Amino acid sequence: MPGTARLQSLLSKRVTRDAEHNRYCPELEEDLKECLWCLRRNAMMFDLEVDPDLIEQRIYERQALLCRYRYLIQKARELGLHTILSGRPAEGGAPGWG
Repeated sequence: MPGTARLQSLLSKRVTRDAEHNRYCPELEEDLKECLWCLRRNAMMFDLEVDPDLIEQRIYERQALLCRYRYLIQKARELGLHTILSGRPAEGGAPGWG
């Protein structure tokens, strides 16, 4: 039946979307948003610091945040969550001190 073949092909295209939807992890997306927010805040606070010890602390904090960001991006890639990854800065392009 021609109608059945068309219905099956429409459903088969949808399977990949449903599979990604089933793997979707809202906690991972929230963690990514929080990490990006912390990176932006860290960059802002770095610009305001005048004490050398606090400037150094901001540098170490940024490095730790970048490690976390790379970890979260890698987890999203492993899960195949392309919708979470779209619109996010690349690993090297995380917000901060350019």
